[in-house]
Amino acid sequence: RRRHRPYNYRRGKRCIQIPSRIPISQRPESVGLRQEPGHWEADTMVSSKSQAAIQVVVERTARYARLMPLPAKTALSMHASLVDALGALPRNLRRTITYDNGSENTKHQQTNQSLGTQSYFCEPMRSWEKGSVENVAGLVRRWLPKGTDFAKVSPDRLRNIESWLNNLPRKCLGFQTPTEVLRASVALTS
Repeated sequence: RRRHRPYNYRRGKRCIQIPSRIPISQRPESVGLRQEPGHWEADTMVSSKSQAAIQVVVERTARYARLMPLPAKTALSMHASLVDALGALPRNLRRTITYDNGSENTKHQQTNQSLGTQSYFCEPMRSWEKGSVENVAGLVRRWLPKGTDFAKVSPDRLRNIESWLNNLPRKCLGFQTPTEVLRASVALTS
């Protein structure tokens, strides 16, 4: 008689090996407490309609978000997009980046060399450990619901959504906007 496999069994299931992966448990305590600016969380939003994706990067203290289009969810495009999104910021606003364990994050060492940051990774299947970026991705889904073809989303539309996110007053920020909080932190550290 033939043996039945569990419903969620996948033959050839592979585990993604991320080189020099540092777990989130080794991240400095000040990052978790949101005491200083420059600590970021990164994630990707994918579409079932095309290969295109959207990279979401959020600063933990100010909740400032950057949205970047990705032609595909690959490590090379993720690296190039992160360098483009964070490269223009002052050095003191580029300290750490927290990722999930996706294959698109395997080039984190090159990103660290380009930006001068340190990488940390969530534990597998614990996306809540980088809750700021997950929350912002949920807000972006108001504008780009599931089933949206990200290849057809214009850069102008992404800039409009990013502007809306960064100019939305937040209760956790004392009803200030992320843009105001980030500008204040840049002024204090300059």
